Amino acid sequence: MSETGQIGIACDDATHRRLLDSATVHLGMKPVLLETASLTHEGVAGLEVIVTERVHADALVRLSRSPERVDDPYRPAILVITAADTVNFEAEGHEAFDGVMPLPQSPAAVASLLSIALYAHRAFARRFENALEELHMNRQIFHSVTNGISVANATLPDMPLSYVNPAFEVMTGYSLEDVMGKNCRFLQHGETDQPGLVLIREAIRDGREVVATIRNYRRDGKPFWNELTLSPIRDREGKVVQFVGIQADVTERVEIENALRESEKLAVAGRLAASIAHEINNPLESVTNLVYIADHSETLEEAKRYLQQVDGELRRIKLITSQSLRFYKQSTRPQAVLLSDLVSVALDMADARMSTANVRVERRDRLHRHIVCMESEIRQVINNLIGNATDAMRVQGGGRLLVRTQEGTERASGRDGVFLTVADTGTGIPRAALRDIYRAFYSTKGIQGTGLGLWISSEIVGRHYGRMFVRSNDSNAAHGTIFRLFLPFQGVTALPD
Repeated sequence: MSETGQIGIACDDATHRRLLDSATVHLGMKPVLLETASLTHEGVAGLEVIVTERVHADALVRLSRSPERVDDPYRPAILVITAADTVNFEAEGHEAFDGVMPLPQSPAAVASLLSIALYAHRAFARRFENALEELHMNRQIFHSVTNGISVANATLPDMPLSYVNPAFEVMTGYSLEDVMGKNCRFLQHGETDQPGLVLIREAIRDGREVVATIRNYRRDGKPFWNELTLSPIRDREGKVVQFVGIQADVTERVEIENALRESEKLAVAGRLAASIAHEINNPLESVTNLVYIADHSETLEEAKRYLQQVDGELRRIKLITSQSLRFYKQSTRPQAVLLSDLVSVALDMADARMSTANVRVERRDRLHRHIVCMESEIRQVINNLIGNATDAMRVQGGGRLLVRTQEGTERASGRDGVFLTVADTGTGIPRAALRDIYRAFYSTKGIQGTGLGLWISSEIVGRHYGRMFVRSNDSNAAHGTIFRLFLPFQGVTALPD
C-alpha cells in the first residue's frame, strides 16, 4: 500500500507501541506518536486512523470531533487497544469508538487489522465526499431556481420553517432570518378560511402531496396568488419529518383566468338571451292567437279549451325563464366542498320524484378530499344529471340509478381530481342525438324539456376546467345512459371582489 496518510498511536506500553509502529510502516503509512496531554485539534488533522489505549480514548474522541476542525470534515477512525482475549466490545464501554485492536498478537495480524480499518475508513471518506458534493450541488440548485422553496419541520409543533431559498425571499420580501421558526401562515395575513387552504390541511393531515392556489401577502402588504406544491419528506421508518413547499407567483395567470371566466359568462349570457328571445317568441305568438280565438269562441267550453292551451304555452315560457335565471343565481365565491355532500343534497331533493318514478338508487362513495368549486353551480349540474336519469326511467316504469364518486387522475390532462358517475337503466339516447345534447334548446323530451339543462351544465363544467363524458344505448336488448363528470381538485381559484 502506498503512503497516502498517517496513523496516530497513543500508547504507553512500549511493546505495543513498537508492534503498532512496525505494522504501520509495513503498510507504507507514517506512524505518528501522540502525546494526549499536550495534543490540540490540529494534532489529529490528517490522521486516517488512531490506535489508542482506553485511558487516552475519550480525549482523542473530543479532539477529533471538535467543531473547530471546520477545515477537515473527516474525523479519523479510532481503534481502542484491548486484551487479545476480549470479545465483548460493547461490554467494555466502547460504543463511541470505531473498533478494537486486540494486543498482543503477531505483526502480520496487526497489519491486517490496520489494513481493514484503513479500507473501511477510506470507503466512508469517499462516500462522505460524494455526499458533500451532492449537497453542495443541491444547495446551488436551491439557490438558482426561480421558484420559491421552503422547508418546514413536521416533527415540531406548528411546523416551523427551517429554510427558504433566495427566490422565496425575493417573492415575499421576507428574509431567511425573518421566517425561521415561524409557521408559513403568516403569509396569509389572517385569511385562513381560503378554500385552497382546506386542500393543504388535508394533505398535511394525510402526509401526501398537493397542489393548491392561495392568496398570500408580501412584506409590503401587497397580495399575490401563490401556487403551492407541497411534498412530504419521510425518514427510513416512513414517518413524515419535513414538508417541502415550492411556491410560484401565478398572480397574472389567475387574473387572466378570472377575466376569461367573466368574459365567457357574458358570452354565454348573450347567446342565451338571443336563444331565449327566439325560443319564447313561438309560444308567445301561440298565446296571442289562442287568446284571440278564445275571445271569439261561440261557447264557454270551447273558450276554456283554448285557454288551457294558453296555460300550457305560458308554463313552457316560465320553465325556460326559471331555468335561465338559475344559471345566474350562483354563488359568487369558490368554496371547498366534498362532492359526495352535494350528491347527498341532490338525491334528497329528488327522493320524492324518484319514488314516484319507481327508481331504485345505488350509491358508492370513495371520496375523502375536498374540491374547490362554485358550489351552487356544481349542485345545479348534479341536479340536472339526476333529474334527466329519473325522467329517462319514468317512461318505462322505473329502473336502477347508480351514483358513484371517486378520486382519480384524468388521462388526457394528467390532472388529479374527482369523478362523478351517474348511470341509469332508462330508455337511452339515440346515437344520432348524442352529438346535439349539449346544444341550447335541444331536447329529447319533446315539449316536456327546455333543452337548457345539459347546455348550461357543460358551460359550468368547462368554466371549472372539467370534462363531461357520455355513453348511451337505446337498443331493446340493453339500454341506459352513463354520464361521467371530472372536476380537478381546484378548478377555480377566485373571482374578483
